Amino acid sequence: MSDLKVSRLISLVMTGSLVMGALALGLLLGGTTPGLMPQTTAVTLTTSPSASPTPVPTMGPSHTPSVTATATRTLLPPPTFEPPTQTVAPSNTPTTTPSPTLIYSVSIPGLHGAESPTPSTTPGCEPRDDWELTYRVQAGDALARIAQQYNTTYFDLAGGNCLSDANVISIGQVLRVPGEAHPVQPAVECVPWEVYTPFDGSEAIGTDGQITFNWRGPRAFRNLIRVHRPDGTIFERVVELRQNETVNLLENFNIGGTYTWYVYPLDENYVQIDCLEGGPWTFRKPDSPTLTPTPTVTPEGYTGPTVPAGP
Repeated sequence: MSDLKVSRLISLVMTGSLVMGALALGLLLGGTTPGLMPQTTAVTLTTSPSASPTPVPTMGPSHTPSVTATATRTLLPPPTFEPPTQTVAPSNTPTTTPSPTLIYSVSIPGLHGAESPTPSTTPGCEPRDDWELTYRVQAGDALARIAQQYNTTYFDLAGGNCLSDANVISIGQVLRVPGEAHPVQPAVECVPWEVYTPFDGSEAIGTDGQITFNWRGPRAFRNLIRVHRPDGTIFERVVELRQNETVNLLENFNIGGTYTWYVYPLDENYVQIDCLEGGPWTFRKPDSPTLTPTPTVTPEGYTGPTVPAGP
């Protein structure tokens, strides 16, 4: 075998030995990771060029190439992320919120409160024996009104009948009342008169349109409205079961000046009852415009409806 062939064989054997050594070194340094592929450390082999073969007479050791190992970054396994376990918040325990207590107990003198079939009386109290008259409670009655009819107070009337609550009486209840005879009640109560429109002394009356007479007084079956005009003439109108009336100004009160009016309460027979009339009340207004009749033109021989004259 020639020297050249021997030299190449030696170089190949040494190169293989170096590769095997590098693989073993990589296994020792890298190791294995559970669940991951083993990482291999890359080793770069640098071989110096060998000298040109020169025939030598004797076999001697050839030049040994130097090997330089360069380590690369070892890949670490990725971190493991586990989703956090959700914790259910504790539920609120429902609690009962106390509602405020409202007090509806109000005592108003003369107010007719809720009716009770059996009104309570003061324990141990005895009704007055010296009150020989009795009164049966009617619908709409109040203890204060009954006391006024019998010329006493509702405190004395409640005490004389042993009522624990002067505001509570019931329809049909029998009460003892003072006096020697029952008072005579008129068919219509003569209450004071009140005027609303036109108010007494008003000067805010127009020249046309309407005027409303509105008042409060005895609740008579009929009411007579009597108005004295500035020229001495009188306007009259009767209304039934009401205390107001609307009148046309231009037709009835077209004269300027001061008007004086009254209201007379009447019964079903147009006779004034035992109550006084309301008034006198006054109002003032200016002259109303005069209505001029429109002339008509009737053509000769025309027999149809009349035609108003043009401008």
